[in-house]
Formats: sequence, structure tokens, C-alpha cells
Amino acid sequence: MESLQELAREGLDWIKDRPQKGLEAELYLSRAEERGLERREGRPDGVSQASLEGAGLRVAAGGRMGFACAAGLSLETIKGLYAKALAQMAHLEADSAKAFAGPKASEPDEALAQSLWDQSLFADDWDKILPRLEAMEASARSADRRISSILRAGYGESRGEVVTANTLGLSTWERGGSASVGLSALCAADDERQTGSSFRSARRKAELDFSSVAREAAERTVALLGARKLPTGRRSVIFDPWVSGELLDLVAGLLCADQVQRGKSLLAGKLGKRVGSELVTFIDDPRRAGGLASSLYDDEGCPTAKKVMVEGGVVRDYFYDVYTANREGRASNASAGRGSYKGLPSPGCSNFYLAAGGLTRGDLLAGTKDGILVLDIMGMHMADPISGEFSVGVSGLAVKDGALSHPVKSAMISGNLVELLGRIDAVADDLTFYGSLGAPTFRVSQMTVA
Repeated sequence: MESLQELAREGLDWIKDRPQKGLEAELYLSRAEERGLERREGRPDGVSQASLEGAGLRVAAGGRMGFACAAGLSLETIKGLYAKALAQMAHLEADSAKAFAGPKASEPDEALAQSLWDQSLFADDWDKILPRLEAMEASARSADRRISSILRAGYGESRGEVVTANTLGLSTWERGGSASVGLSALCAADDERQTGSSFRSARRKAELDFSSVAREAAERTVALLGARKLPTGRRSVIFDPWVSGELLDLVAGLLCADQVQRGKSLLAGKLGKRVGSELVTFIDDPRRAGGLASSLYDDEGCPTAKKVMVEGGVVRDYFYDVYTANREGRASNASAGRGSYKGLPSPGCSNFYLAAGGLTRGDLLAGTKDGILVLDIMGMHMADPISGEFSVGVSGLAVKDGALSHPVKSAMISGNLVELLGRIDAVADDLTFYGSLGAPTFRVSQMTVA
């Protein structure tokens, strides 16, 4: 099988021999595979396996940039993409900010590269994975007698490689893989039914903790049994790391330069300005060892680096790709991402997280007189990205005089995102990642809970 690097060189050499003068080109080649094993209600529910490979080609000249993509990896595929992308050029508007990344020296990081690749992925037969899923199901059932069934248990793994290369001399290659396991359960007590789930992902299969997934899923399944309403009032809201992903995803989107430049982010014009309390520091670290979104390069071939996006409540940076950076006359900070070879690059986060604080979770709870520990949240993605206004449904556990009290369901919290960030008054030290987003337990004072 021809390597992606060899194919990229061959394709770019062919493009350079074409008669079009002043034309630059960029190839994005990817090859990936994934497989999974599912069980539903204690019975096998099938296996899945898929592979995906393809090429994306951008050509640029005079501020115009054409794009074409196709499945398959061959020189003939690239030739066909070139014809399609070139045919678009006469119909496109010129934009001087449209350009490709040039080659840039990068310090080698062999430890990071090794942390992203696990040779043991795809090595085991399913008969070695199945007993681990069955044991995980049994562990979840035995954790609490009220758990009546395991709705789903599943394991999956994926791996792939990517090359980004262009006629300016840039050429990058990297590979990575990951494995994941998840479980969801159902419990019933006194004519009440609740569901709960947990999952874990890791770059290395050996790092997956099946037992912790079983334990967490069981705890979340029974946590809300016997829930009742809280009286409407202003109280502290404590966010569990499990539910913080929606909030982090929202904040990361508001920090993307394309949204900022379009005026579609409430953080537009906030560079150097305070938008949160001194306890709020958001970091994006694409070189976090073993991170689910870690990479040596972004999807335009720019070397990645750790970035502090919000420091002590003050906005320090936005996520830029080459295009959005050129629009502001600055350099990209290597934040370009693509969904696949079928997509164009755009700015976004990698391993994005709220930095841990100095309190233990227990101390944070002990210092809360009246509040709710949120274990489930619905609708944060519906927050208005320009005004920051939100109103979301939450469920969790009431906190009274520093101790966990009764379960709470069907509560609503409302407010403004900047107000929420500004009212964070305690951050614990239990930073936990679910996928590529991470947060510790943190507390927001005086929110309206209805």
C-alpha cells in the first residue's frame, strides 16, 4: 500500500507540472478505520466495522480558492479533484486572506507522538473483549439492587493517519488511535424509573477502566430516585464534571475567530477584557499527553502549542486558522480542524478545559450552605451566542448546610453566560476529561433556580 506521504508528493509534483502559473495547492489525505461491539439488555447486538479514506484538495490563486474532495487515495483521484477545483476558480470572489500555511519549524515531540498511537488496537478478537463487557454489566447490576437492567454496553476503537502537504513546501504526517467503553442502565423503585450512563475514552486500550464506568453508571442511575422540586430562589449551583461538557463546548465556540469576526459571539471585542471571575482559566492543550484531541499539527499543518484562552477571567486569545488569522494580520495559532477530508478547515478547540482549583470536592460541598449539585443538564447548547442568555433544565442533588440532601428533578436555571462565569466562586482540584473536554467540580453563586 502506497504511503500517504508518497502519494502527497506524487500528487503535488503532478500539480506543479500543470501550466497554470501562480497557482498553489494543498492536499489533505486521510485513512482511518473503526470497529465496535454492542450489547443491549444483556444480549449481543452485533459488531460493526468500517474504513474510510479519501482526499481533499484546495487550489488557490489571486485570492480565489477552489475545493474538491473524493473517497479513494490514488493519483487518478487527485487528478480528478484538481480539474474540479480548478473549474470553480472563475466563479469565486477574490479574498486576499485566503492562503495556505507555509512550512514552519517545530520541536520534535516523540513522547507525544507515542502517546497517540497504541499498537494493541485492532489486535484482539471480540471473544477477548466480550467477557470484559459482561463483567462490567454484572458489576453495575451488583452495585445497587434497584438496577433492573443494563440497557446498553459497548466498546469501540479507531485509528487513522493524516497527511497535510502543499506546494509551499509544507508536509506533515501523524497518526493516532483511541478506544472507548460505555454503559447505560435502568433502575426501578416504587413505580419510578430512571436511567443513567457513563463512558470513558483513552488513546490506549489498557488505560480504559471498565469497572469505573460500571460504578459511575450505577451511581448516576439511582441518584435521582425519589426526586422532588426545589422552591424557587437564588442559590449556589455546583457543576459536576460530567455535565460541564455542554458549557465548555459553548465557551469554546464563542472563542472561535470566525464567529467573533462575524459578530456572532458575545466574546467579540473582549480581548484583554474580563468575562469571568479570577478563578476562571480556560486552557486549550493540543499537546496534552494522551489527550483525545492531541496532535502535533493542526489540520492545515501548523505546529500546535498549548494556549491559555481565558486567564483569571480575562480573554487572552481566540482560536485562529490561517484564513481568520490573515484577516487580522496575525499568525495562525494552529487551531484549524476538519471533520474529515470532505470538509474545509475552520478554527476550533482541541483538549479544552477549565483549569483545576485548590479545593477538594468535599471541601467545596462542605462550604455550600444552600445549593444544587447538577448531575444532568439539558439545553445549554441553546444559549444565545450573542447575548449569552440561557434557560436550561437541570437535575441533581440538593445541598443543605454543606451536605448532600434529597434528589432534585425538573429544575430550571436561567441567567447570562458572562454572569455565570463571573459568579464562579469555588473550583475543585478534580479535573476530569470526558472526551476532549474537561472540567473540575465548580460552584456558581446566587443563580436563579426554579
